Amino acid sequence: MKKIFKVKSAKLQVILLTCLAFMLVFAMTGCNDNTPEQEKSTLRFGLLPDVTCLPMVVAEKEGIFEDMGIEVDLEYFSKAMERDQAIQAGQIDGAISDIVAVGFFQDSGFDVKITSLNEGNFAIIASPESGIKSVDDLKGKTIGLSKNTIIEFMVDGILANYGLTPEDVNKEAIAAIPLRREMLLQDQVDAVSIPEPLGTLTVEQGAVMVTESDKEGLIPSVIIFTDEAIEEKKEAINKFYQAWREAAELINPDPSVYNDLLLEKLRFPEEIIDTYEIPYFGEPLLPDREGVNKYLNWLEGRIDLDLTYEDLITNEFVE
Repeated sequence: MKKIFKVKSAKLQVILLTCLAFMLVFAMTGCNDNTPEQEKSTLRFGLLPDVTCLPMVVAEKEGIFEDMGIEVDLEYFSKAMERDQAIQAGQIDGAISDIVAVGFFQDSGFDVKITSLNEGNFAIIASPESGIKSVDDLKGKTIGLSKNTIIEFMVDGILANYGLTPEDVNKEAIAAIPLRREMLLQDQVDAVSIPEPLGTLTVEQGAVMVTESDKEGLIPSVIIFTDEAIEEKKEAINKFYQAWREAAELINPDPSVYNDLLLEKLRFPEEIIDTYEIPYFGEPLLPDREGVNKYLNWLEGRIDLDLTYEDLITNEFVE
């Protein structure tokens, strides 16, 4: 009887161990099944120190992303080049960017799409010693800018609005924005083009405001996502835009409520925090075909591909 009991006990142990093994495999399989779902609800988004990024920062602070059921990791970059390298390396899914950068991305074989416009603005400012008061006065003068970038497109586009050509000015390549500002304030160049609110800050320090891109009908800034993110994280991107809209509704009545975020997260110049007019954040829109074609025409000769509006834009998230 003892021998029979031992045999049955041994068989029982085998059965129990087998069951435990199956349970362990099932548990591990279940975890693996959840991982892709968790990844699909997580977005990594790149920001520059720009006031137009405020809705994303507010959505994070107020827990709107969390309420939407998505996790959004906001990554802050000090330079556009660092942002571009991060998105190409797969470190972020999307970012605040510009139409010129998207053209260069596409030309290099890296697939990204514009999902909406963003409220961006650039300024042309002049040295007080230059005698420049208007765009017409730029003729024959030296303008500091970064070559083959949205900055150069802005300058060319603004000149065209006044019947001037790129050849009517002397372009001096100054890649670093801080150096561009310093050279202007020291009268080493006649004018420069830089993003806002740094343009307004430089005017506060003695420069002359010539014009701004929004006043010239040029909207350069866009939100982009990689094709991979658009394919695999559609629901998360839709919720990202829902959260953006809710954050905008909180900001628009009184943007000064979020001055602390502007200063801390977006490195807004403290000197103009109380005077600079924060843009109104309206319903996200897609760039119009005519506007995009201006960028594509400018890119001709700078890139190899013959790109179209459809190559750059997706209407899956914004109409």
